[in-house]
Amino acid sequence: GAFGACVGVGGGALIAPVVASAAKTVPQRVVSGTSLVAVVGTASASAGTFAREGLTDYAAAALLGGAATLSAPLGARMTARMDCAALRRTLAWFLAGAAPMVPLKAVALRARESGEGGKEKFDAAASAPTLVAVGATAGFASGLLGIGGGTLVTPLLALVSPLPQAAVLGTSLLAMLPPSVVALGTHYRMGNVDPRMGAALAVGTALGGAFGSSFAVDAPRGALEAVFFFGMLFLSNRTFRSLRK
Repeated sequence: GAFGACVGVGGGALIAPVVASAAKTVPQRVVSGTSLVAVVGTASASAGTFAREGLTDYAAAALLGGAATLSAPLGARMTARMDCAALRRTLAWFLAGAAPMVPLKAVALRARESGEGGKEKFDAAASAPTLVAVGATAGFASGLLGIGGGTLVTPLLALVSPLPQAAVLGTSLLAMLPPSVVALGTHYRMGNVDPRMGAALAVGTALGGAFGSSFAVDAPRGALEAVFFFGMLFLSNRTFRSLRK
C-alpha cells in the first residue's frame, strides 16, 4: 500500500508477482483477481490524502477513470482464456516495460518546469482523446493482470500534462479506483478472489496507502522514481524466474 501510494500505482503491481512467486499452487487468475483488493485499498486510502491537499485534477480523473471502467471487465474476462504460464509471462513483460516509465515522468516534469510553460494550466478537455486512450489501456491491464492501471496512467499523464508529480499521483489513483472496483467485482463473480487473502490485503494496503500518500506529498525529488524503477525490474525478474521452476 505504501509503495503504491508513493509511486502512483495501486499496489497490485507489487503484490501480484510476489504472491504468484510465493504461492505457486494458487492459480494466476486467482492471484490477479485477489490482488485487485490491494489496488482498491491503496487507492481508497491515498486518493483522499492527495485530494485534501488539492493535488487532484478531477476532470482528468473522470476521463481516465470512465474509459478504464469500461475496459477493465474485458481484461478480467480474458483471464479465463489464458493459462497460468501465459498470464505470468504477460505480467513479467508488463512490469519490465513499466520500469522506466516513472523515471521518464520525472525527466519530463523537470524539463517542463525549467521552461516557460512549466506553470501552464492543464486543460483536460483539450486532451480528452489522449486521456481516454490511456484510460482504456490502463483499465484493460488492470483487469487482466490484477494490478493498478496507474502503472500506465501515472507516467503517461505526466508526459501529456504540466501537472506536478504529486498531482499526477493523486489524479492517477483517483482515476483507477472505479475501474479497479469493477474489475474486482468481475473477478469475484468468476470465482477468482480468495476472501481470506483479500481481507488481509485490504487492511494492510489501506494502512500502507494512508502512510505512503502522506510521505509522497513531501518526498524528495527522485527518490520515488528510483524506488519504482528498481522495484519493477526486481519483480519482473522474479516473475520470469518463477516460470522456469
